[in-house]
Amino acid sequence: MTGILLDPSHRDSSLCETFTQDCGLSSSGAEGRAHDISMGTTIIAMHYRDGVILAADSRTSSGPIVVNRVARKITRLLPNVFMLRSGSAADSQMLSLIVRYHAQALRLQLRKAGRKVEDFEPNGAEIMQIDCEMSTENEYSYQYDDTVVGPPIKALATATHNIVHDYREQLYCGVILGGYDMEAGPEIYNIPLGGTLVPVKDFVASGSGSGYITAFLQDNYEPNMSREKSLELLKRAIKYAIDSDNSSGGLMRAVAVSKFSVSEFCFTF
Repeated sequence: MTGILLDPSHRDSSLCETFTQDCGLSSSGAEGRAHDISMGTTIIAMHYRDGVILAADSRTSSGPIVVNRVARKITRLLPNVFMLRSGSAADSQMLSLIVRYHAQALRLQLRKAGRKVEDFEPNGAEIMQIDCEMSTENEYSYQYDDTVVGPPIKALATATHNIVHDYREQLYCGVILGGYDMEAGPEIYNIPLGGTLVPVKDFVASGSGSGYITAFLQDNYEPNMSREKSLELLKRAIKYAIDSDNSSGGLMRAVAVSKFSVSEFCFTF
């Protein structure tokens, strides 16, 4: 396997280049690429008291036609890291596949390097197991390997930024990465169309519906909000976006990532 340096600032992307070539991507141009693809969606990532929450609507459109009203726009890269996707569904799905492959390779390298967790003691009182997969609130615990931590979220965000920028003529999508890093804590990175890498300290909204709700979020967001209050704010924001933006619709999915657990939610309007 081709090696990958762990320093996220180092642009040794040989593994990503190999995998993207296998997937048929080329940075030389995008012949015949349609330019009428919309960034139609509404995705939001937000810091809260115990971690981060990622939320998205569920409408996928092809021009004026709604092709999927319950699409999942939140992709799990690792147990503690998730990606919000906007833009071309095909492009963002392929991008998430490449980044997940990159994350697994980094995970193997970290195992070899022996990056360990000091005093790993999950608080059992904070973890609740819900077995019903169809529940609108499905919470499950996660933990790292006994001796190895997964790759830093910043490293995955940098790899994603490199791919989106290098193939900006082909990839018509923007993504947001969020999760809980055992060393750096909760982190969110916004990577919009074109490949800019933007660390997020409070919240970020993207997609065609974001223009309708950014001011609302700025007025109502507060640092260190509880999970329940954050979810209520996100529900109101997504509802306003759906009411105002024809490209956003369906229901709202949300994922809350804390230090030792992940909670998934689904809300209808």
